[in-house]
Amino acid sequence: MSINPNAALVAKQLKEVGLTKAQIAGVLGNFQLESGFNPRINEGGKVGAPIGRGGYGFAQWTGGRQTNLINFAKSRKMDPGDPNLQAQFLIHELKGPEKRAFELLKGAVSPEESARRFLVDFERAGIPKTEQRQKAARQIYGQLGFLDTPTPADPQNVAKTPKDKGDKFGNSILTKVMSIMGAIPAIPMMGPTIPGLDLQSTLPTYDFQSPHQFLKMFMNDDERFV
Repeated sequence: MSINPNAALVAKQLKEVGLTKAQIAGVLGNFQLESGFNPRINEGGKVGAPIGRGGYGFAQWTGGRQTNLINFAKSRKMDPGDPNLQAQFLIHELKGPEKRAFELLKGAVSPEESARRFLVDFERAGIPKTEQRQKAARQIYGQLGFLDTPTPADPQNVAKTPKDKGDKFGNSILTKVMSIMGAIPAIPMMGPTIPGLDLQSTLPTYDFQSPHQFLKMFMNDDERFV
């Protein structure tokens, strides 16, 4: 079964602040019980804007924390029921007023322990339903494989392109091309000489119509620049 899109959104935000998959699953297991990942649901089931009573949103924020959510949304000119806004507010709390809960959560190893810690230290729910949260966390943990996929921004995952090669070798290749085509004098080769060996006579002769043809031969041949 695929993961809820809002759960995936929150998971990616939590990964950005360094949580493991098990810890992320613990958070999401709680949100599954609190709101079913509906960012616009009020405690009691009414969907829409916050009604000012009970909980609201992913974490069912209540009282002053719900007020903080609304003010946080106003400061960004966003809807408090926007899932992106609530994911941002979650991180805001974990790095601010709920930092202690964040630090304790980072000590959890399993999805079940993560769910329990998040419940006790962050949610502080009146009706815990601990086992149900832990069961949800374990189920969600199996759906978080997408977090293992490296992000495109990772330099190790960016493939080299001809432009990269051009940046590294373009100047020297262009000099050779222009030299061959007679536009500028050839630069003498530096290094030891071998008696009896005429390097110029051993080089093949090419008939290129433009420098681009010569460059294309070099840029398409990876072995020349390994």
